[in-house]
Amino acid sequence: MDDRELLRARWFTFAALVLLFSFYLLTQAPWARWISVFIASLTAGLLTAVLEFWLRLSLRRAAAGQLLDEERQLQEHLRQQVQFVLALQRKFLDAHSEKEILVAMLEACLASTRASGASFIPYDEWGQSLPALTLGTVPAPNQVIFTQRLGAPETRQVCKNCELKHGQPGCILIERDHQPPAYSECFPLVSAGRELGMVNIFFENKTTLTGDLRQFITETLHSAGQALQALRARDKEVAALLYLQTATTSKSDLAALLASLVENIRKTLDVEFALLYIPGGIPGQILSGPKMFASQDQAEAGLNSMPDQAFLDGIWQSVLASGHSLALENYPPDKKSSGQTLYAVPLNWQDQGPEGMLLLGSSIGQVFALRHQSLLETLAGQAALLIQNARLMVQLEYQAVVDERTRLAREIHDGLAQTLAFLKMQSSQMQMFLARGDIERLTSMLQSNHRTLADAYLDARQAIENLRRNPSSNLSGWVRQVASEYESSSGQKVNLSEFALEVDYPANVQAQLIRIIQEALNNIRKHAQAEQVTLRGSQNRDSLVIEICDNGRGFSPEQVGGNARFGLRGMRERAESIGADFQIASQPGSGTVVSLRIPIAVKEDL
Repeated sequence: MDDRELLRARWFTFAALVLLFSFYLLTQAPWARWISVFIASLTAGLLTAVLEFWLRLSLRRAAAGQLLDEERQLQEHLRQQVQFVLALQRKFLDAHSEKEILVAMLEACLASTRASGASFIPYDEWGQSLPALTLGTVPAPNQVIFTQRLGAPETRQVCKNCELKHGQPGCILIERDHQPPAYSECFPLVSAGRELGMVNIFFENKTTLTGDLRQFITETLHSAGQALQALRARDKEVAALLYLQTATTSKSDLAALLASLVENIRKTLDVEFALLYIPGGIPGQILSGPKMFASQDQAEAGLNSMPDQAFLDGIWQSVLASGHSLALENYPPDKKSSGQTLYAVPLNWQDQGPEGMLLLGSSIGQVFALRHQSLLETLAGQAALLIQNARLMVQLEYQAVVDERTRLAREIHDGLAQTLAFLKMQSSQMQMFLARGDIERLTSMLQSNHRTLADAYLDARQAIENLRRNPSSNLSGWVRQVASEYESSSGQKVNLSEFALEVDYPANVQAQLIRIIQEALNNIRKHAQAEQVTLRGSQNRDSLVIEICDNGRGFSPEQVGGNARFGLRGMRERAESIGADFQIASQPGSGTVVSLRIPIAVKEDL
């Protein structure tokens, strides 16, 4: 009740009391009329003041109680929110897969908005939409439309710049003149600066999210993106550790070499024990703790014990600080042993820091001669070289795996991925033609789809055969084998009468040349409609030239698109990777010539 209402109530009460008391005194008291009216007014004013005071006091108490209840409710709400956020963060931290993080994210969106359903439409690395993850009730028409339209780059660009973030008519995700069965709100999920997908929250009725709630959802998605980034980084670390653990197990016998080296040193110098101590462990193993290779004279094993870990660490720190060999006389390695002569040599190679130390022990006061010291330093350098080579081998093998994975990813992207994307687009168009009843276009599209699938099948078979085949030592023989396979798959003769090359390149160079020739022949089979195909190979003093020619329909640069464009780019990248010059000469109706010029020097450089 505000002050105006109190004022009206005051005067109404005062007037009512004045009339009541005046009527009573005028009828019952023998006083003069003005005295009765005066007493009635005075009494009415006093009672009105008392009633107003009591009313104001009651209202204040009620307001204070209501404020206290609201504060308690607010505190309880904040406590529940904090518990909810902490529980969500625990789910993110404890998640062992990306799906667990995404499910927790969608559950948080549903719980905070009380929506009927939520979905997440992910994007692959080429920006194409993948099958959606849904929770709750998600209308099928919305999901199908959103998934299809979010696959287009122009749609995602509009969504990125959208400020309304809603799925109502006018939104680019909604077809024109189409009324969706549910209202939705859109939120992008970003991780490590890359948009991973779109989160859609569906409501049965039109709902306006408050600023605080929208901010909460945004922060939840931000936390989910960070959790996904951390999970992927952790997976990469685990994969790298597992690789390092297994990469050299069967290929490198470094431990056996070092153990044999220690045994030979002990026997050659006739000492009680020889020990190779490597604080950083063996390269290629997950556990990087100290590693020790020891050899002890069995006849003296009962008289003198090996140094313990604490003693080794102390000697290692001394060797590390001095940077050169150390000799210790009458020095007990532990409390149980008698005095020994010890000689510690750091494992140095060139300017690299010590990898560890070689420690020799003798109980007969043996003094190591200068020639022995020189020999030990040489052997220690060889041990350090073995360790460094093993570390480099692990790195090279890992890089080789990464390079091969990158090459395969590029081939899949330029071939299979582009074909699948094209087929996906065609399937959408066929669904549209089917819905319209356009059987003629649908039939034409099916025929085109079948041709594309047939070409993709041949490409996949060829890719599998390429992975199985080892490069030939003779480039000419490998080219003739590729030409024979092309004739079998296409039914078209390849003229090799002008191919006369007797040069051997490294296997990696030959592999790239063959891949370029194969891609050129594939383009002829798919697009050229040629009657004659010729492979020419010539050689002069400085370079080698390979040409793949056809008398097909040719093309102009602006006509190149789709998979053909990616194939040409792949051939050019392969040529550049081996230092070759790549050229294409073609005109509509005049055939095509793909030319490769390879310097002879590349044979010596690689």
